[in-house]
Amino acid sequence: MAAGGKSQRKRLQRQLEFYLSESNLRQDKFLQQAMDEQGFVPVDVLLSFNKLKMLKATKRMILDEAEKSSIIRVDRTRSCIAAKVVPAGGQGDDADARTIYIDSFSATDDHDSLRQVFAQFGKVNLVSLPRFPQNKKFKGFGFVEFSDQHTANAVVSSSDANLRGVRVMSKTRWLEMKAQLKRQLYRTDVAAGTASDDANGDGPKATPAAREHVHFGDDNINEEATKKHKV
Repeated sequence: MAAGGKSQRKRLQRQLEFYLSESNLRQDKFLQQAMDEQGFVPVDVLLSFNKLKMLKATKRMILDEAEKSSIIRVDRTRSCIAAKVVPAGGQGDDADARTIYIDSFSATDDHDSLRQVFAQFGKVNLVSLPRFPQNKKFKGFGFVEFSDQHTANAVVSSSDANLRGVRVMSKTRWLEMKAQLKRQLYRTDVAAGTASDDANGDGPKATPAAREHVHFGDDNINEEATKKHKV
């Protein structure tokens, strides 16, 4: 990191604080597995992260910035760091209520640019841009978690001008729509099976609602299904 990189060091500190935040640890299985019982993560593990490589971070820099942080602690051997307050199991039960679904943002947007868009409304805990595990292809949507539900509600109610064209809805609504789509797909499968067994073809028919397309891409619902059965 350059000698004049004071802002770079601050970025490094913020990145470390993010890695060890409750919001990130809740969904980061890799870090969960890397942590010991006291919540410490080896610095050598962190050095393998691409974002820290981009910041040209070294072990000493990580330890220095961790010691300056008000929310990170360094172990006695100076080989691991942890959050000063390790999240307890069961925390984050209200996370869905504090989270919004987003899509229709620019292909050039990333975690940082989207964080800037939504930081105008309040504190952003996490920006998540899911990818398919098999091919790492972007799923076409994301989630933004805020520190409180009031902020999330304000974003959903905000004008399009403030959102730069990004479409938003509450994550709870997105989950409801996803569950509805799964039920519709199941009914369609049942109807197709009944029709093939019934010469009269009088089996039940699925009646998906014709609404604007929303992404639900996961291992159980592919994009073709979402296009045929819009909810």
